[in-house]
Amino acid sequence: MKTLTFAAALLGIVLAVGAGPVDARAGKRVPPKGKGLLATEMIPGKGVWLDPVLETRIQKAPRVRVTVWFAEQLLSDGKAYLRRAKEFTGRKRGELREATIKTLRALSDRTWKKVKGKIDKLIEDGGLRNVEQHWVINGFSGGVTKDGLDAVKKLPGVRKIFATRFGGGGPKPQGDPQGYAEITRPSFDPERYQHPWYVRSLMADRVWREFAVTGKGTLNVVHDFNFLFSPNSIPNAYRNPGEIPANGKDDDGNGLIDDYHGYNFDHATGALTSAPVGPDETNGQKMHGFMCGAIVCGVGAKDRPYELGLAPEARWAGVISGRRLEAAIEWAILQGADTYSMSFSKPGEEEYRSHRRKVMEQASFCGVFFVSGAGNFALQTKVPVQMRQPEDIPEVVFSAAGVQRDLSRTAFSSKGPVEWQTEHYTDGTVNKPEVCAFNANLPFLKMNGQVTEGGLGGNSFAGPMFCGTIALMLSADPDLLPWDLKEIITSTAMDVAAKGYDFETGHGLINCYRAVKEVLRRRAKREGKPTKPYEGRTKDDVLDVKALADQLEIVAVVVQRMGPKGQAQALGVEVGDQLISYNQQPIKRRADLQAAKKAADDAKLETVQVVLQRGDKTLELTFKAGRLGIGAGERYKEPVFK
Repeated sequence: MKTLTFAAALLGIVLAVGAGPVDARAGKRVPPKGKGLLATEMIPGKGVWLDPVLETRIQKAPRVRVTVWFAEQLLSDGKAYLRRAKEFTGRKRGELREATIKTLRALSDRTWKKVKGKIDKLIEDGGLRNVEQHWVINGFSGGVTKDGLDAVKKLPGVRKIFATRFGGGGPKPQGDPQGYAEITRPSFDPERYQHPWYVRSLMADRVWREFAVTGKGTLNVVHDFNFLFSPNSIPNAYRNPGEIPANGKDDDGNGLIDDYHGYNFDHATGALTSAPVGPDETNGQKMHGFMCGAIVCGVGAKDRPYELGLAPEARWAGVISGRRLEAAIEWAILQGADTYSMSFSKPGEEEYRSHRRKVMEQASFCGVFFVSGAGNFALQTKVPVQMRQPEDIPEVVFSAAGVQRDLSRTAFSSKGPVEWQTEHYTDGTVNKPEVCAFNANLPFLKMNGQVTEGGLGGNSFAGPMFCGTIALMLSADPDLLPWDLKEIITSTAMDVAAKGYDFETGHGLINCYRAVKEVLRRRAKREGKPTKPYEGRTKDDVLDVKALADQLEIVAVVVQRMGPKGQAQALGVEVGDQLISYNQQPIKRRADLQAAKKAADDAKLETVQVVLQRGDKTLELTFKAGRLGIGAGERYKEPVFK
């Protein structure tokens, strides 16, 4: 099937607000049921569609978990998102958010009243249990027996039944729910702290200086598996205004206790830390959520000179939800989330892909921008499934592939396109990813506020760079609609690979400066204000690739991080030590170290001599062949922090 761009698809759609069915494929239009509500639609077709894998599952297990859609939804068929985006073009994001939330909740409540008695009877008879009603999509989830499944199919209004797929619940959190008090901070000063190279390369610092746009007023929800709180993350942590922190009560009446900085939906607690980390530790797995948040909006702190966030005055909240995605997204919507960063990737979802996509499409109209890295699977998986769920979702999930500091593609970064051919969505081939950001050898922020200059990598961190950029754009114009934001960020990106769009880097490297400038131009035009300050190109508004090559001249290979209880730690090696030679082979770049280690392994040496430099002191150390217990990286002429 021919791939269409979003803009082209919109131009090909004609819809009068409040009109009947758009075309033969669209579902029946249902007029608004109350003041301030939107029209809804009926999923086309007759009878109940059943996920094909359910027949096998229900024969093998006494009970299976299903997710049910009722026929009436905000978006009916697989083309509805683009169709209704055309309908809503010209509205303000805040107004559309309010109307969509009211519509979805009213629809869910209205439907639930019709089926509640029958569902209660099913629960009483044992055919259905662990039922959870969803409003972000008009439906519910629950565990059913074979007879229970037959009964669910007969419930009034049921249209589709999916075999639910979800991950495990993860480890139990340690300690009580966090509840850090608000911190009064001085006015933002872009010169107060040092910032990493990716902030400069994406030109976020220029946005702060020229436009005074810093992400203020935006909330960025990070969906991850462990969250840590330090002086660099506490100041910008979200604080639910309806909750009193860590008092063991559901103060705002939303059914969640102590959801102050976020919520762990897997274990029904406001405690977000399951794996504590020491002050000087650099553990990529345990610190994953912490570092995602730091890249979006990590701040500097007293006596700690480093500030890592692209949007340093934005807010972040943490959610943990391997099993209850709908609940986590509903919570984010009601807290006023602007972005939702997803650090999970699900292969082999089959028809269940449609459920996650529909949830995020309807949540998009609630004002949430979903963001994901493109994935880390290029070296072991073939296209079109290198990009999995949720990064494969078109239009409403913005995915970022990864490049290295020198703008070369990172080998493991997943490539597009993706294929959509489910029962509900028949797009065919879809262009992915949208853009690229940096995902290799990133600086590592420790809990004590110090940093290692590199060693952090993965497309999980390209996604938060996209989030931070969106936070800046929404800080410049809170009423920016999703389809407009996508068009701006893709049209202002900088080519770093093949000319034009490509399946490795999308439309190119994110350019915060040009994106925010265009947002401000459009806002000024909408408000009848002068647009001249935001028009035209300016000097250095894209990276100077030639100058970058000179700046990235390698001056040393250094120890960037230490493995716990490794040889290097036992021998007294320190972060920052320069590697001079390995088994008498000079080390001028990281590849030299890898080649020297391989040669020693091939020669089956028992020990090797490693020479390091620490200031004016030379260290000659004897290692056993094999792992050194360090993470080494290249130091460039251009410093990591400025």
